[in-house]
Amino acid sequence: MFNFIQADLYRLAHKKSNYAFYGILFSLFVVAVILLQASSPISEGISNAYIELGVFLLSQAFPLFFGLQAYSTVYINDISSSSYQNIFSSGLSKTEFVIGKFITFVIYLFTTFLIGAIVFFALFFFLTLSTGAQVDTGNLNDLTVVGTTIFLGMIGYAAVANVVAFISQNTTVSLITFGVLISNVSLTALNLISLATDKLEFLRKFTLSYYINHTNQSIIAGFLPDMPSNAEPLVTWGVTLLYIVVASIIGILILNRIEIKEGK
Repeated sequence: MFNFIQADLYRLAHKKSNYAFYGILFSLFVVAVILLQASSPISEGISNAYIELGVFLLSQAFPLFFGLQAYSTVYINDISSSSYQNIFSSGLSKTEFVIGKFITFVIYLFTTFLIGAIVFFALFFFLTLSTGAQVDTGNLNDLTVVGTTIFLGMIGYAAVANVVAFISQNTTVSLITFGVLISNVSLTALNLISLATDKLEFLRKFTLSYYINHTNQSIIAGFLPDMPSNAEPLVTWGVTLLYIVVASIIGILILNRIEIKEGK
């Protein structure tokens, strides 16, 4: 299994499209920071505005753009019967495959977060030093909470999407499933249904998006005057970890029972 993980990480590290993708997005972020600095007449408040921008982008844009890219890069390459057959014929068990892919996804996602954090805080310290602005440590704590929530949430969404991927053995279906989950389409649909009838309102609390949204939106609301944050990150993280464990076990059970289709 460790050879499989090492080979997968080697493949990801030498995929040039990854560097192009992240280079473009990080460049756009630098442009956004420059515009923020130019539009902030009060230098003392720019550090807080910068942190708030980071929280907003991390909670709203990061999952969609980086999440879809990470999932498609790590998983989609192998969601075809020919790839499955080649992998399993090499002696790797299906359980080892699921665990190995999970570890690869966590490492890839952590590396992405780490690089993003380096870029973010390099610009942050540049702004604070160049403007003499003061730093609100409370906002930094909020940024850490949102980052941890999104990190665990993306792993949880991937674990659930993999259950569909193993059943369908179809790249389009699996990617759409991950996109629907990470864009909160399911939660939005349940919210709309709840407006018509409250009998199905309880279903919202069974979705991972419900807890992630509650934590992130509570923190964003806390940036407004006289609006204290009522986020409960530990509850959200616990639910997310439960999703990861249960979905991974279900994925292993399904993959061990299904027959890999030919000609896919």
